Amino acid sequence: MIKLSKVPRPSYYGIATFYPVVKTHTFSLSDDDMLNYFEVLFRNRTDKDKPYIEKYNSLEELEEDVYGECHYYWSSEDFRYIYDSLDKEVFLNKINALIEEYGNIISTYTFTACIKTDEPIKLLSFIKSEIPDIETWDNYK
Repeated sequence: MIKLSKVPRPSYYGIATFYPVVKTHTFSLSDDDMLNYFEVLFRNRTDKDKPYIEKYNSLEELEEDVYGECHYYWSSEDFRYIYDSLDKEVFLNKINALIEEYGNIISTYTFTACIKTDEPIKLLSFIKSEIPDIETWDNYK
């Protein structure tokens, strides 16, 4: 079974009326920042066409996907720098909890969605192929 749904977004996502002037942001293990990291990790996994995962089994496995930039409004920081400043075990547990709840994120320039499946798929290959029988598009449209 394959199930697609919307990507969970931080509480500040999409605020268009009054963007605050953000000169710096202290990235942390907050729920909002974890959603940001979750998307960056899976954007990196999608770019490399890695397989769907049920969870990260180790810090080493997780750290293969820790690169690129994290953004908070117009402020950005190197993801590795942020990751190195955080408690890695807590980070791993929180990311695995997000994976358990939402599945994996498929993220390209033109498509972003959460996917839950019990089928062996590779993230980018899946979205590039004609989408097979998808059982539900929960709240996606």
